[in-house]
Order: sequence, then structure tokens, then C-alpha cells
Amino acid sequence: MSASNRGSGFRLRLFDDSGMPREQRNNLYWVIWSVTVGMLGTIVTTGPVWSAFQRQVLGANDFQLGLLAAIPVASSVLLVFMSYIMEKRRNRRFMFLFFGIIGRLFWIPIALVPYLFPTFPIDLRIWLVTVFVLMVFIGNNFVGISWGSLMGDLVPIHIRGSYFSVRQMISLASGVVVGILVSMMIDRAGLAGYSIALVLAGISTVADIACFFFVKWPPMSDNNELDRTTLPEMLREVFRNKGFVKVLLFYSIWLFSANIAAPFWNVYMIEELKMSFTQMSLYTQITSNVTTVLVISRWGRLIDRYGNKPILQMAALLVTLSPLPWFFATPALTVFVMGSNVISGSSWPVTDVCQQNLYLGHSPKVHRSMYIAVFLACINLFGIALGNATGGWVMWRSQTET
Repeated sequence: MSASNRGSGFRLRLFDDSGMPREQRNNLYWVIWSVTVGMLGTIVTTGPVWSAFQRQVLGANDFQLGLLAAIPVASSVLLVFMSYIMEKRRNRRFMFLFFGIIGRLFWIPIALVPYLFPTFPIDLRIWLVTVFVLMVFIGNNFVGISWGSLMGDLVPIHIRGSYFSVRQMISLASGVVVGILVSMMIDRAGLAGYSIALVLAGISTVADIACFFFVKWPPMSDNNELDRTTLPEMLREVFRNKGFVKVLLFYSIWLFSANIAAPFWNVYMIEELKMSFTQMSLYTQITSNVTTVLVISRWGRLIDRYGNKPILQMAALLVTLSPLPWFFATPALTVFVMGSNVISGSSWPVTDVCQQNLYLGHSPKVHRSMYIAVFLACINLFGIALGNATGGWVMWRSQTET
């Protein structure tokens, strides 16, 4: 980051925008502000709040926890068909804004299910929440392929490492503040605090989408003629791209191994380590985010200088070491949880930046959304969803046999 003078004004530069048209520069800053205002929603819906809501408010068992984590992500099988529609209709802006806002509004009824249906049996309430979460993820699927397609057109390739790392740094810095405030609120409000947090998450994630009303969306790239390519032809085109397929296979296997235990980290802290919600937030999200803020911009510059592959190899080695401190964590030694998140906070976000750069780099401008759809569908289905479901099944079976 640097400061520069333009005329008589003062402007803080978050990334290298030398020679960049004003419209493009404004677009890139709106992309940063969007994820920043949406960070409250990310913190709430991907961290201890969401896990605790399922467990303590809804009463979900281990199998249901894994199911809730897996089924919404499994909706990504629709990504390919969504992308085909987008490629034919050339309407990524409408799909992003309309489905993004509608889908993310469902976090509000999810939060209110225990109060709207207090007499429903636990299993019925959980299935109702599952349907609502499915709607959220269907909307997020439209957002994902539209956003990836847009970033390929907006962000110059020579600054993608530093730009996406700065975007993460700014958003995670806000996430540190939000995480502290949310955890303090929940510790004071009790079970009702989880629902309040989810309502705020719905508002925050909708605000994220709303920022893109101010982005000037460039037209989607095409062949300068009516695209008559069929869906099977588009898919064959994607899987003939050997470089893209290698990236796809790596991240699918990588995320499967990481997500077997993913639904149960927070549950373990609550039930085995007896940690308060403030401790959980401090030792996990806040510690991880602070670490990321301190190091991510340096990683980004290394990516721009040396490329994605060598930096990904270094970051992946650190990620594999991050679970080891959990072996030594006890109710009296919860500090090891913090140590684990220092390691993961310095490495996991780098793999995410490399992931974006790699799949965008191997996706041509024409039919780019189909490449992104196939990538997201595969890593979500075979990486995240299958990993979560496998972990849930293993935990459920181990408990029923003992």
C-alpha cells in the first residue's frame, strides 16, 4: 500500500494502479469494499457462530452437522447448467445481483426458525433449515460463476497476486473487529445471540452484493457471433484443457482431505475443550485473520514475482503442519488451538489466492464462466461436500459402535 498525490488531492493506493483508467480503478476498489462490508456475514456463517447455532439452538447431531455442511455445497452440481444459461444469455450482471440478493436473504428466516416454529420436532426444524441453506447456496452459485468471470475481465494479470492478497488483508482486518464484537454480543445474549448474529449476517451479505450495483460490468467475451456451442461441446472443451484439469484434480483432492474434519473443529472446542465463545473466536478466526493481515501482502508480491506454483508448494507445506498442535490441546492448554491457527492463517489464504489465479489463468476469455463452473462444482462436490459427508459418517459410525 502507498499514498500518492493526484493534482491537489490525496489518495491511498492499495494496489498498483499505474496507468489504469479511472473506471477500472473504481471497479477494483468497489470489489474490495464489497467483501469488506460482507465480512460480518462471512465470519458468522462460516465460523463458530454457525456451528454453535446448529448444535446448541437447533440440536443437530454429528450426522446432521455433516449433512448440513455437505448438502448445500452439493447444489454446486447446478453450476454447469447455470453457466450454460449465462453463456447463452450473456447476462452475468443480472444473475449475480438478482440471485445473490434473493439467496442471501434466506439467512434471516434461517435465524428465526427456532422462534417461528418452536413446536416443530428437532429433525423437522433441521430439514427446514437445510432447505433454506440450500437456497442460500443456489444463490451463491450464481454469484460464484459471475464473480469469477468478472474478475478475469477486471483484474490485470500482472497484479492479481498483490490485488487479491490486499483484498483479503482489508476484509480480514474488518473481520477481526467484527469477530470480537459478535463474540462479545453472543456471550452476553446467550442462545438468542446466535439468531441475532445470523440476521445481521443476512444484511451484511446482501450489502456485499449491493456494492456491485456501482461496478461497471464489461460485456462478456464471445466469438463476435451467435454462440451455437452446445453444453456437451463446452464441457469437452473444458476437459481437453490439460493445465486446467491438473489444477482441478489437485484442489479437489486437497480440499477433500482438509474437509473430513472441518465440521467438527468448533464442536470439539465447545464440547471437549470447554471453551467460551469469546475464546473460540479469539483463538480461531481472530488469531487467523490477524496473522493473515500481517503476512498476506508479502505472499501476494511473491506470487506476482515468482508465480503461483512455487508459492503454492510452500504454503501447502505449512497447511499440512497446521493441525498438529491440536494433538496437544486440552481444557488447560487451549493455547495450542491458537498456535494451530497462526500456522493456518499464514498459509491457507495463500492457497486461496493461488487457486483463484490458477483457475483464472487456465480459463480462456471465451466460455470462461463454464471453466469456473466446472472448477467450483468439482471442488465443492468431490472436495468439500464429500469430505464433510465422509467426516460426518465416520463420526456417527464411531459413536453408534461404542
